[in-house]
Amino acid sequence: MTASPARVIRRLTLTTGVWMVAVSGLAWWWMYSAGHMPSVPGMGPGTESGTAPGMTPPMAGHHGMDHGTTATPVMSLAEALMFLAMWAGMVVAMMVPVAVPLVAAHRFVTRTKGRKGAVDTGVFITGYLVVWVVSGLVPLLLVALKRWLLPIGEDSTWAVAGAGAVITVAGAFQFTGLKTRCLTVCRSPLSFVLTHDFAAGRLGTLKAGALNGLYCLGCCWALMLVQVAVGLHNVIWMGALTLLFLAERVLRAGQRVAMVTGAAMLALGVALILDPLLPTPLAAMVT
Repeated sequence: MTASPARVIRRLTLTTGVWMVAVSGLAWWWMYSAGHMPSVPGMGPGTESGTAPGMTPPMAGHHGMDHGTTATPVMSLAEALMFLAMWAGMVVAMMVPVAVPLVAAHRFVTRTKGRKGAVDTGVFITGYLVVWVVSGLVPLLLVALKRWLLPIGEDSTWAVAGAGAVITVAGAFQFTGLKTRCLTVCRSPLSFVLTHDFAAGRLGTLKAGALNGLYCLGCCWALMLVQVAVGLHNVIWMGALTLLFLAERVLRAGQRVAMVTGAAMLALGVALILDPLLPTPLAAMVT
């Protein structure tokens, strides 16, 4: 007796989820280990261990306590490479689990077409991840520019306000049309796969994966900048944002989840922006 398509998709989602979560778990372990390294090459003395180059924690001591730690104005090549390595690790840790329904849908469609699903799906997910990894060049440039123009110490209270500004922008983005359009595509992985013909062979498969990666990037870019602002090594924020990405995509009320989260982030961001003038315990959320 032939299994129903729904049952096949559920089985593929389960088997796909097992190995993708395993890969993600390795990335989580690496990110956690990187956040506890005694030193990171090229970061200079006095920099908190494991902090992504240029994105020192907003504060090590709160409200004006200066321990004398200041980022060097120019980012070194070693720091830039470490930043990109941590960005790539963060992408694998956070976005691979989010892509499980997409990959399962692709395996289902390639199977129905009688193609070698494992190879084609590998090409597809490669295109998806390449977009995300390359996108790390943008926050790298922003971090380098920030350090060059405003080389403030990591203990500065204004660093908390800066993180608040990023969170406020991310909260506002949750209500935009671009967020809604991109999230709509991300919430319909099977529809995306079915409407993108891979007639060009594996090159077409790679392009289709990259296109879906662009939609995913359009949906999540602002929230990923929040991760940069609070520190690439911050596994608590990584976990919270990963769960948010999953909720937005798989829950029926995903669009509503995005808006509720946006409202909460707007409130948090404004409170952090005002923190240098009106101190609150909320600053601990980004330190």
